[in-house]
Amino acid sequence: MFRLIVFICIFLHVSCGAKENSTSMALMQTKDSSGVKTAGLPEQGEITELGIVREVEDSGYPFATVTIEFPERKFKETFTINMEEVEQASMTKLKSYVGKYVKFRYTSELTYALLDMYYNSKSIFGSEAAPEGEGIKTMEGVLYGAESVTSGDLPGEISIFAEDGENIYFQYFITDEMVAVNEKKVTGFYDTRVIHTIQAIQLSN
Repeated sequence: MFRLIVFICIFLHVSCGAKENSTSMALMQTKDSSGVKTAGLPEQGEITELGIVREVEDSGYPFATVTIEFPERKFKETFTINMEEVEQASMTKLKSYVGKYVKFRYTSELTYALLDMYYNSKSIFGSEAAPEGEGIKTMEGVLYGAESVTSGDLPGEISIFAEDGENIYFQYFITDEMVAVNEKKVTGFYDTRVIHTIQAIQLSN
């Protein structure tokens, strides 16, 4: 009789444990599936804000620059938007938001902005003097990525590779002058900027 009772207890314990493990596995699978991107929901790193659109400028299709004011905090900020990547975004739509409150999501990214490039002590951009000012840096190295002139609406990507192994990438519309010095030693003048990019925007209720 005693053996029968022990057997029943062991059976119940194993059955409950199996059920509990099945439940745990189901929860793990649910958590894993939550990592799948869902349309309309903010991505990690996106910031949601509310502000008044003050100005919209064409930056060359598909880009536009949107100036948004935050009255409560008493400042304005400039944002970039790629109208091909944001749902229902167009110049007409964006300009209709001027003077109105909008709710929008955006990301911020630190980028390097190429200001000028020198080859043999001469600006290939045609500048008479090298850029000066606080925050402007220089990078001497071999230019890569300028094999051909940029033909589309989006900038190309070039890099300057220094002898110490440092490599900086720039987004830039590649010109004939840059192609001519590709894979040659140049000096780049640049600064660092924070680019705020709108991922979604709509009128605030």
